Amino acid sequence: MRLTRWNKETAPSLEALRSALTGEGLAVSEWVDPAGTVYPVSAHEFAKVWVVVRGQLRIGLPETGEEFVLSPGDRLDLPACTPHWADVIGTEPVVYLAAMRNGHRR
Repeated sequence: MRLTRWNKETAPSLEALRSALTGEGLAVSEWVDPAGTVYPVSAHEFAKVWVVVRGQLRIGLPETGEEFVLSPGDRLDLPACTPHWADVIGTEPVVYLAAMRNGHRR
């Protein structure tokens, strides 16, 4: 697991974030989830990457009890087969990119 915080003064653009992910050879999907969205615990047979564009997304790892709140530009890389859950923080929708390694898509 690797968390990378956005540390620039300007907000990230969707295009720049998408370009960075595709430049790494990742398959990228754009998601918009309304406030109150909750994803139950799941695990995937492939590594997964999330990058928030707008809003906030919380991702939790039930096996360790860790929780990460991702804000615009923040990135979380999870290894394959890592159990996790996610929910939208706040009253606004979250816009984020989900990227998969090894050619997997959503």
